[in-house]
Amino acid sequence: MSDPSLAPALYACVYQPPLADSACSAANVLTELAEAFSPRYERHGVPLVIIDIRGLDRLIGSPSTIGGELRREAAARGLRAHIAIARTRTAAMVLALSSPGVRVADAGQEAEALAPISINILEKLDQDLASGSTLQARGVPVPTPDARSPKPADAVLAVLTRWGIRTLGEFAALPSADLAARLGRDGLAWQVIARGEDTRPLVPSRADERFESALELEWPIEGLEPLSFVLTRLFEPLSTRLEARDRGAAALHIELGLVTRERHQRSLELPSPLRDVRTLRTLALLDLESHPPAAAIDRVAITIDPTPGRVLQHTLFTRPHPTPEQLSTLLARLGALMGQDRIGTPAQVDSYRPGAFEMKPFAIERELQPQSSQRSRSSQNGLQPKNSAVSACSAADVTTALRRCRQPVPARVAVGGDGRPVRVTTDRRGFAGGGVTACVGPWRTSGEWWQTNTRDRSHASEGWDRDEWDVALNDGAVYRIFRDRSTEAWFVEAIVD
Repeated sequence: MSDPSLAPALYACVYQPPLADSACSAANVLTELAEAFSPRYERHGVPLVIIDIRGLDRLIGSPSTIGGELRREAAARGLRAHIAIARTRTAAMVLALSSPGVRVADAGQEAEALAPISINILEKLDQDLASGSTLQARGVPVPTPDARSPKPADAVLAVLTRWGIRTLGEFAALPSADLAARLGRDGLAWQVIARGEDTRPLVPSRADERFESALELEWPIEGLEPLSFVLTRLFEPLSTRLEARDRGAAALHIELGLVTRERHQRSLELPSPLRDVRTLRTLALLDLESHPPAAAIDRVAITIDPTPGRVLQHTLFTRPHPTPEQLSTLLARLGALMGQDRIGTPAQVDSYRPGAFEMKPFAIERELQPQSSQRSRSSQNGLQPKNSAVSACSAADVTTALRRCRQPVPARVAVGGDGRPVRVTTDRRGFAGGGVTACVGPWRTSGEWWQTNTRDRSHASEGWDRDEWDVALNDGAVYRIFRDRSTEAWFVEAIVD
C-alpha cells in the first residue's frame, strides 16, 4: 500500500462570496466543511479555505468527483461556494475567486487554466488576502501572513494597465528579468501568482484546543479530603493531554457547583508552566482551604489556560535549584498559612513615607544576568577589588548602616524640660535601654495626610506626622526614635550600626 503523503499534491479551494454581516458565520461553516474532508486545511482571508485533498481519489474518485462532493456538502450547509481543484494552492485560489461553479485544472496545466483570466483578479486576490485582519478582529483565527507575500497590487496593476496587459497569461509571459528591473521584487511575486506557482507550502490551521473537564457528582461532598479524589480524577486526563501537546498550565480555573445553586469560582495564576497532577491538585486544595465553599459541592469543573512547555537545561558545576513545582507548592502553603497579602517580594512604592513598601508575587522564572553586567553593577555600587587604590582610600571612611525595624518597637521615653529625650526604655528583648548621652533632632516628617478619612479614624491609613530623633545611650547603643504627634506615642524605628 502506498503512502498517501507521497501522492502528488492536490488542493481544493472553497470560496464563499461575502454577504452583509455573515463573514464570521460563513468562515465557521467553511471550517466545518474542510474538516469533513481532510484534517489538513488552511483558512485564508475572507471566507475562503484551501484543503489538502491528496489521497482522496482512492476514497471518492477523480478530482471532478471530489469537486462535486464538495459542492453538495456546501449546498447542504447553506453555502453557494466557488470550488476549484488544482495541483497548486495558488492556482486553486485564483480559479475559485475568478468564477462560480466547480473548476478543475489538469496536472501541469495550471498556467494555461489561469491564462484567460482578467488581470484585475490580482486586485480581488489582494483584497481577500488583506481581509484576514478583519476576520481576526471579529474573533475568527486566520494564519499569519507570509513574510514573502507581495505588497498591495494597486501599483503593479496601474503599470500593467499602461503597458496594455489584460490577462494573467500576458502577464505571465513577460520576461522576468525585465519585469524585475521595472517593478522590483513585488512585480516578480505577482507574476509567480499569475503563473499559478506556489511560494510556500500549505500551513494547516489548527482549531484552538480547550483543556477543560467537569464531573457531576451523584452525592454532594463536603470537605477537602473527598474533593481531592475528584480533583485527581479530573487532572489526570488533562495532564496527559498537556504532555501530549507539549503544553503546561499557565492559569487554573476551578468552578464548584454548590447544592444552593450558587457557583464558587477560583482562579490561580501559576508562576511557571505546570502539568504534574499532584502539584496541580495540591495548589487547588490549598487555595480552596484559604477560600472554602459555603455549602456542599455537587459539581466540579476545571479549565486550564495552556502555554508552551518548559525547557530545562541543567549545568554541571552549579547546585540544582528547586523545581518550579516545589516552589509553587511552598508558596501556596505559605499563602494558606499566612495569607496571600503577607508573602511575596518587597517592592518600593512612590512615597516619601519612611520604610514604605508593598508586596508583589514572587517571580520564580527570571533571566540570569551575564557576569559582565554583574561586574559592572558591582563597580557602580562601589564594590571594588581589595587591592585597588579606591578601596584603600575608602577603607578609612566610617560607614554607618541603619537597620530599620519593619514594625516600629513601642518605647517609653522620658523628656526633659527642653523637650529633648533624656532616657529610653523598651520591653522588647534585644533592645538596650538607658540614659541618653547625646541626641540630634528633631526632624519633623509628615505626608499623605490628605488621604486620611477624618470621619472614620479606624480607616485612616497611610498618613503620618512625627518628630524623629537620633539618640546615643550610655550603654553604647544608637537608636533612631520618633514621636507620633497624633497619638503622642514613642517608637524605636531603627538601630544605627
